[in-house]
Amino acid sequence: MASILLIEDVPAVLLSLRLILQGKGHQVTDATNGAEAVELLRVTRFDLVITDIWMAGASGVDVIREGRRHSPPTRFLGITGGNPNVSGQVEEPHPDRYGADLLLRKPFKREALLSAVEQLLRPS
Repeated sequence: MASILLIEDVPAVLLSLRLILQGKGHQVTDATNGAEAVELLRVTRFDLVITDIWMAGASGVDVIREGRRHSPPTRFLGITGGNPNVSGQVEEPHPDRYGADLLLRKPFKREALLSAVEQLLRPS
């Protein structure tokens, strides 16, 4: 299956997503922040990167930008619960806004995650 880098700063969410992806046979490497993820992207090639967009320090947008520089064929799935800096903001999932190939809005169902992963891993 695929090699996936998973970046999420909430430990319970990270664990849940990792278990779902590993349950489908994917090899999952995880990172708890954007800076750690950028370092991994500089030395390892991944088929897919799944990144939270809003994290302290390096954001998911930073991860995507750096990832595209170091590994152009890698696909990117952004996940977001909205901008934490704007109270009550309802964010529409527009992947172009963040440089992602696709964007999922939290909370999402297991099936939505797996469908997005399958879509992004499908050969062009």
